Amino acid sequence: MPAEDTVFYVLYDKYMFWSILVAIFTFGWLITAILRYREGVEPDTTNIDHIEVGAFPVDRHNTRLEAMFYIMPTILVVWLTVLALGSNTAVWNPNEEETFEININAYQWYFEFDYAEQLTWEDTGTGIDVLWDQGVMQVDATGTEATTVKVKIGSDKSDYEINNGSSLMAITANYDSAQHAYVKVYDAEDALIHTWENIPRGHTFVTPSDPMIVPCDELVDATMKSKSADTTDTRNVGVQHAFWVPEWGMKEDFVPGLEDGTTLYFMPDDSGTFPIRCAEYCGLQHSVMTGQVMVVAREGMTCDYDSGVAKSDTSSSDSYDGGEM
Repeated sequence: MPAEDTVFYVLYDKYMFWSILVAIFTFGWLITAILRYREGVEPDTTNIDHIEVGAFPVDRHNTRLEAMFYIMPTILVVWLTVLALGSNTAVWNPNEEETFEININAYQWYFEFDYAEQLTWEDTGTGIDVLWDQGVMQVDATGTEATTVKVKIGSDKSDYEINNGSSLMAITANYDSAQHAYVKVYDAEDALIHTWENIPRGHTFVTPSDPMIVPCDELVDATMKSKSADTTDTRNVGVQHAFWVPEWGMKEDFVPGLEDGTTLYFMPDDSGTFPIRCAEYCGLQHSVMTGQVMVVAREGMTCDYDSGVAKSDTSSSDSYDGGEM
């Protein structure tokens, strides 16, 4: 969801279109009137409706034309108001029944992402496929440059080797969907080329080491709260923060002391990794309050948008360790 895809960017385009249209008509008539009725031009005595400089045609005027000078601008203002209100409705009252819920907590000086729903995702377009079946993991890496597989299930980590890019099969693992787990595939140069990951409900990621991971083409419903790391002092309710993704043209404030927090809706339609910034001065280390949001495809799905099928940006996730705390 680059900034040019947001509802406010589209609204800006619509306003610009109508502004240009009105400007062409207004300045066109202005220039025509200046040239036609400028001082020094001899009046046309054969035309009884001719306008003389400095005189208002009280006796001879066009009622319909004068009425249009009021009616047309009124219609235009009403139309632009409808467009603006429609944009607010799209942002604050989305119609989608299905949403992906996540809680975003802001502390001094980091973001915490608490998953209210499970998310299992996998890179697309890499030629690699990770399958789990009754505790047996299979990595199909045939024809790729894969050499190493790193597996993490809960707190347990294991490394496996792939010979000549063949399929790696029959790795027994005690895994269930309630555990955080990932499978990462690397090439001979130790570059990450494929990721499969299961994020269970209740799992948390913390910036700057971990990104916020959300599915593409789904409405994300984020509940945002400002919190204090000092839980012993009930008077400390945190400070003002702001969640800002510059490339999306999107910002929402964390309001300290607001029990229900604030709500942010967004629907990412372009997979990749995008920077997060805090856009509200929140203390001495405000500048280090940064992070990333990764837009990924759910397992077995792809991200479809105008330019085709999106591929997950694995190159920017090399430093991501799967959320190990």
